[in-house]
Amino acid sequence: MIYTRFVYSLIPSSLSNIQRRTVVQSSFAKKTNEVAERLPFKVTRTPSGNLAVYVKIRAHGTLVYTVIRHIYGDVDAMKKQLRILCESPVRERVGSLEVHGLHVKKIKRWLVQCG
Repeated sequence: MIYTRFVYSLIPSSLSNIQRRTVVQSSFAKKTNEVAERLPFKVTRTPSGNLAVYVKIRAHGTLVYTVIRHIYGDVDAMKKQLRILCESPVRERVGSLEVHGLHVKKIKRWLVQCG
């Protein structure tokens, strides 16, 4: 006896046509502007097309850091810009920067605006 199985989509067909866009969608990354060319640093995207900005929670939720990875170029210039943008201390780690506090959306919007 041969059994055949079919996989059906759980999303109704009426909802599948809706396009959802976010600030950090990878289609925005293809735009290049003059500001991005003049910046001394560069933040590349992950293979899935997202910006490498994450939240790190330590000490049972009492310490919250925002981590930025995939930074190339002048890291000190980016530290100064982040310190002005987030108004929080910025710590340099090997291959990443840590900003004290929860600033993921603010940093992602800023990086998208920079190009």
